Amino acid sequence: MLVSRIAIAPLTWWEHDELLFAQGVVDFDPLRFHPHPPGYPLYILVAKFVNLFVGDVFRSLVSISVIAAVVGFLALARLFRRLTDDADLGVVAALIVYFSSAMLIHSVLPMSDGPSLALVALTLLAISHVGGGEHERAAILTGVAASCAIGVRPQLLVPLIPVLLLALYQMKTKRERIASVIAFAFVSLLWFLPLLDAAGGWNPLITWEKKQFDYVAGHDAAASRGMLSAAGIATRFLIHPWGSKYVTLPLLFFMAFGIADFIRRRNKLMLPLVLFSAVQLIFELRGMDPADAARYSIPLLPLLALIVACGLGVIRRSARMQVIPWLGAALLAGLSFWYVSPIVKARTRMPSPPAAAAAYINRTFPPNTVVLYEWSVRPHADYLLARFHPTQIEAGLRELYDRPDVPVVIIANGGSRDRDAKVFSWPPNDAYGKLTRNFYRVVTVVPVPPESRYLPIRGVYATERTSDGEEWRWLAQDAVIRLPHQHGSHATITLKLSPDTPYARNDVTIFVNGVEAARGAATRDNATTIDVALPAGNVDVRIASAQSFAPAAVLHNQDPRTLAVQLVGLR
Repeated sequence: MLVSRIAIAPLTWWEHDELLFAQGVVDFDPLRFHPHPPGYPLYILVAKFVNLFVGDVFRSLVSISVIAAVVGFLALARLFRRLTDDADLGVVAALIVYFSSAMLIHSVLPMSDGPSLALVALTLLAISHVGGGEHERAAILTGVAASCAIGVRPQLLVPLIPVLLLALYQMKTKRERIASVIAFAFVSLLWFLPLLDAAGGWNPLITWEKKQFDYVAGHDAAASRGMLSAAGIATRFLIHPWGSKYVTLPLLFFMAFGIADFIRRRNKLMLPLVLFSAVQLIFELRGMDPADAARYSIPLLPLLALIVACGLGVIRRSARMQVIPWLGAALLAGLSFWYVSPIVKARTRMPSPPAAAAAYINRTFPPNTVVLYEWSVRPHADYLLARFHPTQIEAGLRELYDRPDVPVVIIANGGSRDRDAKVFSWPPNDAYGKLTRNFYRVVTVVPVPPESRYLPIRGVYATERTSDGEEWRWLAQDAVIRLPHQHGSHATITLKLSPDTPYARNDVTIFVNGVEAARGAATRDNATTIDVALPAGNVDVRIASAQSFAPAAVLHNQDPRTLAVQLVGLR
């Protein structure tokens, strides 16, 4: 296990949350999202301790994940052995978990997911000993491991609290229950008090956590689901973590044999794992962002892997071949690695696109350059480009649209067809879309010359872009843009409609300082370029469209905007 995790470890920073954890290790300041809510206090404290010896935040966090994978594998193998009373099936089930597609991608990233699964496994293993020969020791270990799991990943509070209540019920004496509760409370104080201190007290902490709760309720549990059906959401959380159909079909085949055997066992030791998985599944389906489903579903993998191992056990008995479970695990592991290999090969052989883009900016642009970032790459810009004092695009344009003396460059998630842009990418593959949020496969660095700068005043939405280089800003029906004072005698404005716009044509009238200057029409088929004469001095350009639409009503998603046309170019 150790060798496999070292072999698939990433070369550089990659995902959004990784950089937030890194900032937390450097400066634990939750109110500045160092790291993001709910704070991950124990994970940050452990990382700070490890970093004292390693001296590099990235290597420290990856090392924690690699070691956690070994610990988690051993804990799961022992847990499954106790649940099945079969050493072979125990190891096979643990192998199925750790060589699943989701774990091959996420278990060694510098984030809390891998360590938290190891701690969940240790918690369930400790609970499996409750009521055995070492009652009090098992009770204490249950409280310690559960508290550590929550301290590393506080979201685990939701599925672990019912499991802890069940464990307390299963304990035979009041002394055991008291010992477990005291152990849980003591360890929890050790990581909660640093979080409370870093947040500046109880009231700021509660306000901060409430804002995150409101965001999750509005985004993860609502807006992020877009037009996904209940079946589509379930597929992302239950099927995608295993990879493509070439992996899930044999997995489901083995699982079909295992369900009846799993139920037949009726082992009370399995109840905590079943309860944990059931609560976690409900939590995911009702409140988590489907874009991150493969990573968020990691806590569900142990139960499903155990059912698969039970199925392999049934086939072993029928075929009278002891090697069957090992062959089944090898088949699933091989298919999973084949499926994720484009990602693993890319991240172990070359920098991630955002890391490569940041390195390019650091070595190419002069110190007085202002780096503007899109929101999705803010953590990368803040951490990797700190010497440029990065600024969000809209805020930066307010300050710099009329400053031709200041060089400006944008770092953005997605591609660009601008002739001056520098695009960094990994190869496209199916696994990337299923196992990640589909961000950061392509990242672009775009210099913004003075003649391309402008200030959005009204009805101009944020830039959007695709991996293949299309980029645009949606405009409302009445949009206003302010040009820099040192502008030329003409401006060219390029407009278009997206394929899902509910009309094929939208007539547009352009006003310069309130006076009609040009007319045109945006269409779905081709971009329309309109030339506008400009007077000297201050210039506000108003783009008025004949019609608009609400995506929430037309496309049945949860986009609150009202859109008219796409602005794809202004020079």
